[in-house]
Amino acid sequence: MNYHHIYHAGNFADIFKHIILTICLEKFHEKPAPFFVLDTHAGIGKYDLTDEKSLKTAEAELGIKKLLQQKNFADFLPERYLRILAKTNNCEISELAEKIRIYAGSPILIKDYLRRGDRAIFAELHREDFIQLRRNFAGNPKFSLFNQDGFSLLKSKLPPAEKRGLILIDPSFEKDQSKISVDYERIILGLEDSYKRFAHGVYLVWYPIIKSDLETLKNFHEKMSQLKFEKKLHLTFDLRNNEEEAKMKSCGMFVFNAPWQLEEKIKIILPQLKNALFA
Repeated sequence: MNYHHIYHAGNFADIFKHIILTICLEKFHEKPAPFFVLDTHAGIGKYDLTDEKSLKTAEAELGIKKLLQQKNFADFLPERYLRILAKTNNCEISELAEKIRIYAGSPILIKDYLRRGDRAIFAELHREDFIQLRRNFAGNPKFSLFNQDGFSLLKSKLPPAEKRGLILIDPSFEKDQSKISVDYERIILGLEDSYKRFAHGVYLVWYPIIKSDLETLKNFHEKMSQLKFEKKLHLTFDLRNNEEEAKMKSCGMFVFNAPWQLEEKIKIILPQLKNALFA
């Protein structure tokens, strides 16, 4: 496994994914009962945007950094998302454009939402990344960290004792020798089993949209639509100038058992987000 998210941290796909995540986590706060979060592919938790790996791809420059340069970014982005970014960078929201250096990954976002009695499990298979994840989150009783395949935890950790929970599935989609990622099939199998264990959980499944994978994606979409979850929401975010672009500039998210009003809220945000990143 060679994937390191530092190369892509803070790009348009991260912003899309994390806005959806924060809106969903916000809904869990509407009830006092404790909740559980499983992040199957947690990465290192937070990312230094001045690192040479991040600078090499410049994806953050065209993503979160560009977004924060727009005068109206605070008008349409979730306030909690911005507050977490500001807290991670020891600054005010109004100072983020100049002072952002660290991008908050999903574990940082999840951490901010955990109250007394809530808990989270973070899984990361890559040993080097797991060491950094442990360094960032060790010692907090609200978190359990696992250096193993996150898909395996769908079976071993569900259903949660809390009976309320969110599962974020965000694999790397690395391709094998057949040039097709096995993650698509693993997602389907994992969700089929998870439905039997925890049918009413909120599931967020992110995936990339790449021209060379269109046939695979067609099959993936068909199988996802056939899953037994009662409520299914499919969202996409497209920054391509045309459909012939080979580089990943489009992505999607399946949300099963989506919280009330998620679709309405995100469909207001996405057009403004696209305009800001195209500015």
